[in-house]
Amino acid sequence: MRKTIFFWIVGAVLVPASAANAQAGPPANPGGVRPQDVAAQNRQVDSDYNTLAGRGVDVNNADRKGAAKHRSPVPATAEDIKAGAPVRDVKGVPIGTIASLSSNEIMADPTQPVIDTGQAKIGVPLNAFGKDDKGLLLSITAEKFNQLVAQVHSTAQASEPQPK
Repeated sequence: MRKTIFFWIVGAVLVPASAANAQAGPPANPGGVRPQDVAAQNRQVDSDYNTLAGRGVDVNNADRKGAAKHRSPVPATAEDIKAGAPVRDVKGVPIGTIASLSSNEIMADPTQPVIDTGQAKIGVPLNAFGKDDKGLLLSITAEKFNQLVAQVHSTAQASEPQPK
């Protein structure tokens, strides 16, 4: 009797599991796309890519995806900084332009390009400049730049000799 009950319990557990598996058919093929067609299309794309690369055309993954090319900011060099070039902050907000100094103006430090904000001219260290595909930019926000300019002007006014 015990053997019968044991087989009956084991049989009851196994039968529903095997019945459920027997009902599952092949996975649905939405849209009728066959894996062979996808593989053939991928081979054609790779063939076209290799043909272009073999001809010396500069191809990269961005070209294959059709993605827009945007350069990430890189440090600017002294050659990148030219008089009249617009300068933006790290968020893209315009700050001013690179000033062209007249003969009577003196630059405090020749390694610091001067930015003309329209209200003031101030020297900025070269290592604070970067460049991207839109031009020159500073590594700080316009708000922080304006705070620093105000701080420099208040310090300069305090250090000027007072008329007697």
